[in-house]
Amino acid sequence: MNKRTESRSIVIIGGGLGGLAVGSYLLMNGFRTHILEQANQCGGVAVTWDRKGYRFDGATNYLPGSSPALNAHNIIGEIIDLHKLRFYDYPEFIRIEHEGEVFRVYTDAERLRKEMLRIAPEDRKVIDEFIGAVKRFGAFNLPFEKAPETFTVIDALSFLAKNFPLLMFRQKWGTISVERYARRFRNRAMRAMFQQIFPHHEHFAVMAPIAPLGWMNRKVAGYPLGGSLKIIELMEERYRSLGGTIEFFKPVKQINVKDGAATGVTCDDDRVYDADIVVSAADLHETLFELLGGAFTPRGFVKRFESYHPFSSLVQVSLGIKRTFDGEAEKLNMPLDKPLHMGNHTARDMMVRILNFDPVYAPTGKTSVIVQLRTEDCDYWCALRNEDRNRYNQEKQHVAEVVTESLERRFAGVRKNVEVVDVATPATYVRYTRLWKGAHQGWAPTPGVIGRPQPKTLPGLRNFYLTGQWESPAGGIPAVIAVGRQVAQIICKREGKRFRGSVEGKGK
Repeated sequence: MNKRTESRSIVIIGGGLGGLAVGSYLLMNGFRTHILEQANQCGGVAVTWDRKGYRFDGATNYLPGSSPALNAHNIIGEIIDLHKLRFYDYPEFIRIEHEGEVFRVYTDAERLRKEMLRIAPEDRKVIDEFIGAVKRFGAFNLPFEKAPETFTVIDALSFLAKNFPLLMFRQKWGTISVERYARRFRNRAMRAMFQQIFPHHEHFAVMAPIAPLGWMNRKVAGYPLGGSLKIIELMEERYRSLGGTIEFFKPVKQINVKDGAATGVTCDDDRVYDADIVVSAADLHETLFELLGGAFTPRGFVKRFESYHPFSSLVQVSLGIKRTFDGEAEKLNMPLDKPLHMGNHTARDMMVRILNFDPVYAPTGKTSVIVQLRTEDCDYWCALRNEDRNRYNQEKQHVAEVVTESLERRFAGVRKNVEVVDVATPATYVRYTRLWKGAHQGWAPTPGVIGRPQPKTLPGLRNFYLTGQWESPAGGIPAVIAVGRQVAQIICKREGKRFRGSVEGKGK
């Protein structure tokens, strides 16, 4: 082994998916890694919590690569022991209820075509085009095995030749928004409901809903039973088995720099951790403007914060309900009984996840239900919590009441069977993960941004790297793992080490 890399120490800021992934890859390649996590457990935004026998998980929806038919399966398998996971394939991606009409967004593309034609027979041409795109995308593999930053000329030419069809697909479907594409439907109901396939994400590129529908049609993006907790447990298990170490309750307040190179970090308790290399898997805005004090932020990054659209923040109402919801869709978007005013944002509908397909979430005969309300006004909730805690709690209670009333209208008898109510606001996400604007998945996959690689280094700062969901617009488990893999590849190249993606047959 190269002695230079054998003795190189790396501090990783953040023990979420990004930190665990890059840490594992670096350990596979002979580096020593230590993760500093501000919370009491790994997971970051993928954290789950238990209340009176119920488990609440608003993070994981599906896992591209659940089947070996998609190349993401092999990369995920380097970090997660997939033999310890079982998957559930949704029959419906979401069920949308709008002005008396119901749109079942089936994961089978032909069933989806028939459903769309049932609602909007006059829009056959647009529907056929959309379904064709869904089927076509499902046949693509994801081109993220190797970091573009490590490409030779031959690598670049090979990449273009191999992925030209996908790049052309992205050029068409990744440059038009869901809202703009929806205008092509003449049917008013279809035009409105199409935009709710990803509720309140009509500014996303239309490629964003095409991707999961394409994967699910091919049955390569199932739900991992056990959810986020199971994923995190397996990733942490992998990281520790490779020799990695983690310290909890260790928020970092500064990345230390000397002579243009990162030399370690200082935590809130003033303890200094020296390192040869620093990798930040923390929030991008906090990393650049607080931990580095804005000293190494090029204009390109500033422009991203000015022009890119982050994911909307969430108000999440988690309910433990003493009943089952047999025959209901696992996810639906439905109207609220009355508009819900939250600062400068007004919610008129809600996305409901009924976790009745996975026994880990509730005792037999009971159901964990997750209701999510999108909001662009993260600042309202943060200011309210800081300035008026009583009013903040009252507002949370009001949101829970409106949500429960709406569920009662839709599912008679819900109110009397509610055993647990837990409300998380954007302030909760900011406090727990320090996310800028509560953006739980980083940059939104908007037109022109979706699929665009983000910089993993900063000009003028050596021995420092960025990883995590902010480096791949749309985020998601495979993307975050792939970014960690690519960061490890870049480090290996700069350290004169040949990259290895697995150790002694572990990880395929």
